[in-house]
Amino acid sequence: MIEHAALLATVIPGIVGIVLYAFSRRIRRGVGWIATIAASSSVIMIISMGRDVMESCKVGQGPLTFSYAWIPSIDVDFGFLVDTVSFPIALIAAAVSTLCCFYSIKYMKKERDQPAYYANLLLFMTGMVGVILSSNLIQFYLFWELMLIPSYLLIANWGTSKNRLNIAFKYFIFTHIGALAMLLGILAIFSYTNTFDLLKLPLVADAIPPNMVGVIFVMLLIGFLVKMAAFPFHTWLPDAHSEAPTPISAMLSGVMIKCGAYGMARVLLTTFGQIVLQVSDYLAILGIITIAYGGLMALAQTDIKRLLAYSSISQMGYIVFGLGVASELGIMGSLLHIVNHAVCKSLLFMCVGIIIHQTGTRDIRKLGGLIGKMPTLGIACLIGVFSLVGTPPLNAFWSEWMIFGGGLAAGKGLITIFGLLSTVITAGYYLWFAWRVFFGSLPKRLNRVKEAPFSSRASVIILATISVLLGVLPGLVLEYITPAAEYISGLIGGG
Repeated sequence: MIEHAALLATVIPGIVGIVLYAFSRRIRRGVGWIATIAASSSVIMIISMGRDVMESCKVGQGPLTFSYAWIPSIDVDFGFLVDTVSFPIALIAAAVSTLCCFYSIKYMKKERDQPAYYANLLLFMTGMVGVILSSNLIQFYLFWELMLIPSYLLIANWGTSKNRLNIAFKYFIFTHIGALAMLLGILAIFSYTNTFDLLKLPLVADAIPPNMVGVIFVMLLIGFLVKMAAFPFHTWLPDAHSEAPTPISAMLSGVMIKCGAYGMARVLLTTFGQIVLQVSDYLAILGIITIAYGGLMALAQTDIKRLLAYSSISQMGYIVFGLGVASELGIMGSLLHIVNHAVCKSLLFMCVGIIIHQTGTRDIRKLGGLIGKMPTLGIACLIGVFSLVGTPPLNAFWSEWMIFGGGLAAGKGLITIFGLLSTVITAGYYLWFAWRVFFGSLPKRLNRVKEAPFSSRASVIILATISVLLGVLPGLVLEYITPAAEYISGLIGGG
């Protein structure tokens, strides 16, 4: 079973999604549970590979690879690459997707055409897991595009306003243009190296002519930055994330945009290490601009979901900064922040979804004092807030200090100081959000508000527990992240 675990983890949710589409008119009950079980199977398959990944790393055998014959004429297999880089990110992607399926059972109960909703959700999950576990660039791109189509349909069909079609179209155009730029880069790489294999690329990258290296690097970088919604490629994100149903917002912000970060780490840093070192200052500055811009825009929001959407832009700046400084500690912090932010931002979006459902409003100005009415939800939400602010011993504290420690390790003291100063904005908008929603006086119209049923809060409680657990025991993830950072840093020659 282990030799097929990566394949099963990727395709089972997609196959179940296709079945739900095919029999949507016959399946009336239990579709949410079917989707949750299918997604859970992916989590189990990925976990089953964890020990083998670590043992393979310790004995120096390299990553686990599983391949199936596909296009022999150009030496392309349908393959999966499971190592200390992909394993923790694939696991958190599958886990968050599973919790979003479970959360949807209650949250989307009254929505129309639920078999199609869950089918798209599972296909969306398949795309994300497939991207992270792909062993070659052509397969990477195909799963990258698979992410786009079901997520577009989820926004267009189950969006929260009358403008959902226009917003979904904007999202589709932006991310598809980014994907096309990335595809041009991938095809250019193949034309010079004659391989799509992610493990072979660092070994044959010298075959790319010097005058084309920069061009290919920029094309790939644009594709990854668009998906991450880093400044100035961010304008699609606030509309799309605030328009999508809350469980899908959690997947978009918690997992999907991290695929861009994974692409930067997996492709750019390993294959174009010298270019990364040459433009390191520019990438670090871009990260700081993204942190500050997203944070200032979040401070200006009164819509609770748009605030979280802009905060996602800001948080992607941290990851761009850590990868951009190209030091081992910075890379380690960014990879860890991919996991930590996925946990905390999914937690916050789910909390906000419950608040909107229970109070009937998204306007922060109409909220207040909810900690007394919704104590469990309030505590869980505050865990997510204080974690992303960088408060020990919560999980995001570790990744954030590593990111800026990586800036110092790379000898970028002045740039790092500006990065640290920009974190004040992060603290500002998150604490402002927490105070306005949970503390202060309770508006009279909210006197009858009560805690949501446990079934609605279960996913929130699980994510809050994970945030605390990974804060107290960061080694659970760092056990994998540390050798991953060493591997990438070794390839690029970073400090």
